Amino acid sequence: MTEIKERSERVARRLRMEGYRLTPQRMAILQAVLESPSHLTAEEIYRQVSADFPMLSLATVYKTLHMLKGLGEVMELTVDGRSHYDGDAPPHPHLICVRCHTIIDLPLEMAVTVPEEALAERGFRALWHQVEVHGLCRQCQEETSRA
Repeated sequence: MTEIKERSERVARRLRMEGYRLTPQRMAILQAVLESPSHLTAEEIYRQVSADFPMLSLATVYKTLHMLKGLGEVMELTVDGRSHYDGDAPPHPHLICVRCHTIIDLPLEMAVTVPEEALAERGFRALWHQVEVHGLCRQCQEETSRA
């Protein structure tokens, strides 16, 4: 069984346990996020999934993404005022190009961790965290140097 299929089944079990209905549309939205090598916007997910579910609304996509984010199953990244969704749920760093808005994943091993005791000392309980490094991707650097 593939990693994406296993993850999809695990999320489906969790949704059932949490009392959410497993509609074909929700599962298709989840699949779109999990299978994408890029970080899709809700509109991109909508266009992709509505090809199979013409009655799907953009509101359903947003509600499903909000639910999955709340459960920690997807990450939301805001780039240039637009939300992008990452199905690779464990916190991992992202490189974000400020010019073309490309989002590049860094391996989990490069994640920055905040010691639990440092949070506890400040009376803080983390729900999630993410590290973003903003700069220029290779292509934008090359275009800038040619100009």
